[in-house]
Amino acid sequence: MFSDIIKYCKELYFQGTNNSHSGNVSYCKGNKIYITRHGARMGDLSFKDFIVVNLEDEKKDQNASVEVNVHREIYIANPDVKTIIHAHPPHAIALSLSFDKIIPIDVEGNHYLPEIPIVAEVEKLPEYLCKYKIVLVKGHGSFAAGKDFEEVYLYTSVCESASKILILNNSVKSGGSGC
Repeated sequence: MFSDIIKYCKELYFQGTNNSHSGNVSYCKGNKIYITRHGARMGDLSFKDFIVVNLEDEKKDQNASVEVNVHREIYIANPDVKTIIHAHPPHAIALSLSFDKIIPIDVEGNHYLPEIPIVAEVEKLPEYLCKYKIVLVKGHGSFAAGKDFEEVYLYTSVCESASKILILNNSVKSGGSGC
């Protein structure tokens, strides 16, 4: 399990989806959440970067990611969710500052994520993640929730790629030279 988490976090770092210390990930099993510690370097994670916290209380939250309560609320609201990736995809964040949702225009983006909602309050994430695979918090980042890390990695990666394509397409339309 941890080797998968480390692999996908490293991929997101090298894709530029997270900077050196941004984002966090978690895995829920039973009444335990395994979450990255506060300040963990996503491109260079190891087993020691994970903190075990309780699903139903905050007794062991010391040193866990500052987003631990958000992860906890998502797991409680969505019992089928076992993994969460919170990332800071720069192109998606840029779009979140001007729009209420992202509708991918590329084939792959639209196939996997026909609509990516953008919320202003992090408290709305559990509700939205019951209906959507990934949600953006305006000006902050994405939260993807699913059954395993390959799934949430896919949604996070596609979200950033689709956002980049939207921005590039808009740039071409607004004055770039045509072919």
